[in-house]
Amino acid sequence: MKISSHNEWSPLKEVVVGSAAGANKPDSCHFSKPGPYPNHVTAQADMDLDRFARTLEQEGVKVYRPKYNNFTMTNGMYNYCPRDRLLVVGNTVVDCTMQYPCRDQESLYMDFVLKNAKRVIQVPRTHWLSFDAANVCRLGDTLLYLVSQSGKLAGAHWLQEQFPNHTIEVTDIYSGIHIDSTFCPVNEGLVVVNKDRVSKDTLPKCFKDWEVIWLGSEDLPNKQFAGEAFASNYILLNFFMIRPNLAVIDYAPRLEEALKANGIDSYVLPFAHSRTLGGGHHCVTLDLYRR
Repeated sequence: MKISSHNEWSPLKEVVVGSAAGANKPDSCHFSKPGPYPNHVTAQADMDLDRFARTLEQEGVKVYRPKYNNFTMTNGMYNYCPRDRLLVVGNTVVDCTMQYPCRDQESLYMDFVLKNAKRVIQVPRTHWLSFDAANVCRLGDTLLYLVSQSGKLAGAHWLQEQFPNHTIEVTDIYSGIHIDSTFCPVNEGLVVVNKDRVSKDTLPKCFKDWEVIWLGSEDLPNKQFAGEAFASNYILLNFFMIRPNLAVIDYAPRLEEALKANGIDSYVLPFAHSRTLGGGHHCVTLDLYRR
């Protein structure tokens, strides 16, 4: 296993793809109905994840999967979104202290990543310092950090101390949770931006010289969910780049057309339960090595 990833788009060589098996809604995460996700939801989600993993393997990518755990028994959540927990910056893995302590256990089931990293940093848990890894968008020497319910401002300052050679840019444009349904880099110089949350005036400095594909709710089909939605319909903007000219997206024709107009091909691999479980193709991956 090699760990070296600096951005969201360079040619992918090794990746973790999540698993829905054993997924649970813990009572400490403010679900209206805590308890295990229904078997039909996790089974369908795992079929979609397996197809995604096979597609990546067909593109020459080495795919790893988290170890199984029954999260109902440990009062945790799931292995569905490895992006939420671990942050890869170059050859360093940041083991994040997340918004909900019940999710701290998720790194246990990706211990193979931690064991193979040249450097692992554990974010300390204090009342003022916590952030999810998915609050960070990696743009080479710049890390764009979203201050939100799942990312405290102190987290950005802590990251700057740990990575003094990087620029940590802070945005508070979206107060929800994670950054990757608001700013979705395609390759260096091209980004998809959620126009319902961001305007030209509020676009982060790091994207000022980039081409922007502006998409919003009017451009997205209505994504269904089972029971309680853990993500909004904007999860359809949560796509994953295999290389600078090849994306993996959900069924979102206008996104596919916009990418195609910019020379980007797409695999369209619908996720039946991305809203139910709270994760699109970017959420359910953790890219370890991009060439």
